[in-house]
Amino acid sequence: MNALLLSAGEGTRLRPLTLTTPKCLLPSVNNGPILKYWIDTLIEAGVDKIFINVWYLRRQIIEYVYSLDADIRNHIVIHNEYYLEPVGEVLFKLRDQLGERFLIINSDTYIEKDQVKDFIETNKNSLQIPVIATEKIDNVEGKGLVIYSFSSKSQRLIADFIEKPEGNNPGHVWAGIAILSKDVIDSYSEENLIKMELAADIFPDLANRMFGYEITGAIDIGGSLEIYNQVCEKFARGKL
Repeated sequence: MNALLLSAGEGTRLRPLTLTTPKCLLPSVNNGPILKYWIDTLIEAGVDKIFINVWYLRRQIIEYVYSLDADIRNHIVIHNEYYLEPVGEVLFKLRDQLGERFLIINSDTYIEKDQVKDFIETNKNSLQIPVIATEKIDNVEGKGLVIYSFSSKSQRLIADFIEKPEGNNPGHVWAGIAILSKDVIDSYSEENLIKMELAADIFPDLANRMFGYEITGAIDIGGSLEIYNQVCEKFARGKL
């Protein structure tokens, strides 16, 4: 299985830190960048190729990747963007390289390594059905709200996906990692797909055709400066 690490954004919620450093390279996980955490975790989980899309301050990310040991670097494929491409456009351009079933991950999300491995191992062979990791939280406002149709021990069908709902309510939200298939990409015309974003367009379109897999403790490190600082402090104190 291959993976796509979404890493092209400007990280506006972490300014001024991201004015000179892309958010995926900010020291965060054990004083290392979240990008390296994901690379190490995915290789450890048996992922073959890791595609990284880059745009904002992309030279820094490319130079960082090329500074890694060759055995790590050989797993990585850089997808250069010369403008901030919608995720659908990235998927269209990489459709013949990502494979029949692949991971897609927000690279500024922290998920504990064993949960990442469990998510991959449990869902990598689930036919061609899309699966997203979800987490129950106290306040879904501004997140990707997941509404379940039914649930059992092994299957949880998603009836609806609402990007950035209003209201301070508890519920399940997307936890930043998903498994998609080439069938999903090929179901759209190029004209439509290249305009689509993942959480705003693709996930809602997969309602009643997508399952959820519950995890706990996911952290959107790029969510705010406050969250970022809290995460750095917790790792420094060995609390994560």
